[in-house]
This record gives sequence, C-alpha cells and structure tokens, in this order.
Amino acid sequence: MQIPNYWQHTTAKSIPSTVKLHSVFYDYTHPGDGVLDIGCGCGDVCDQLVSAGFDVMGVDVNPEALKQASLSSKAKVHQVNSFFLQADTTTLPFANETFDVAIMQAFLTTISTKECRCELIREAYRVLKPKGYLYLADFGQTWHSKEYRERYINDLPITKEDGSIIAYDQETREAAYIAHHFTEKELVFLLVENGFEIESFHNDEFTTRTGNRVNGFVVVGGKVS
Repeated sequence: MQIPNYWQHTTAKSIPSTVKLHSVFYDYTHPGDGVLDIGCGCGDVCDQLVSAGFDVMGVDVNPEALKQASLSSKAKVHQVNSFFLQADTTTLPFANETFDVAIMQAFLTTISTKECRCELIREAYRVLKPKGYLYLADFGQTWHSKEYRERYINDLPITKEDGSIIAYDQETREAAYIAHHFTEKELVFLLVENGFEIESFHNDEFTTRTGNRVNGFVVVGGKVS
C-alpha cells in the first residue's frame, strides 16, 4: 500500500515542512555541535540550525529536495556549515560515533512498519557520539477528531496497525503511502528498546500537510553507552 519510492520521486514542493523545531532542542545542544538531520527534505530546519551556529549534515532520499536545500543554503552566508547528501536512512554512509545530535522531524510518520522504525532508530544510535542525543518530533494519535477516528478505523484492514492511515498524493489524489500516528508509550519504547533513555518528553499540537491540527510529541533521547 505504498507507491514504490514515493518520497524519492515526489516533487520538492510536495514535501511537507509544517513541524517547527521545539525550543527544547537548544537545552541539549551547543553551537558548534555536529547535527545530522535525517529526512531533511528541502532543508528548512538545517538552515535554522546553521544560522544558530551548528554544523549540519542533511540526508534525504529525494534528489530534488536536496537540490532545493543546497540552493537555499548557498544563497546565505552560512553555507560553509551545511552539507546535503542523498542517502538511504537505514544504512547511513557515516562512521560510528560521528555526530553530537540527530534529529527526525515528522519523519518516522512516513515509515509504515515498526520493524523499519526500529532499524532507523538503531542507525541513528550508531552514528551518534557517546552521550549524544536524538531529537524526535512527530504526530500523535488524535482520536478526539472525528475525521482521524474514522480514518484510523476504516484504514485498519489495509494498514494493519492502530493509528495508521492511508495518505494521498495532494496532486493526483491517489493513495501514496501509509502514515503512522504514535502513542506516547509507542515513542517511549521505540527509543528505550533501541538504546536511548528519555531525557525530555513534551506534548504539543502540530499542523499536518493538509492543514489539520493533530496531537504531537517532542522527545529527546540520550544515547546509553
């Protein structure tokens, strides 16, 4: 129930960037830290972090988005501190213990299976330095919304997972991929079972790519040696 390589071939303008970086990020980082933005899209958050003095590497599967990110960065005076690379996020092309911080902004929602999400978290763990941090911001299940309650229930025979829905291409209106909304317990155990301890957990509210307001979570996990 997913268009093969949907995120790799969709247009850059169709890649959402609605979830903003939470201020808690700065409580666990310092200017000069090396940050890996996993699923960076068109590089909006990368630009924000470089402007704040961080050294940033953005990775994504979409070449058009990365081209847009690079062009945007080069138009600014801080481009020497940001780099962009096309990569498979399950096998990152970096050595062990390379980065101080890794971030995933509304990225795991696009990963349709628990097994693959665990693989991604373990890979983030691998490339983080000892005592490094993983910052996550993602969508939470929103059962009080009639629209999402119906979608969770009606799409379950296809998604096979509570909290998952079928997402549609905004241009063609065809089914594109399965999006997953998390519970607090789910996110906590996703990190804890794959090498992290929860340092910070915030409830929030996010805007989806279609303009809906849904529950959201912002989590900081510390790498456990």
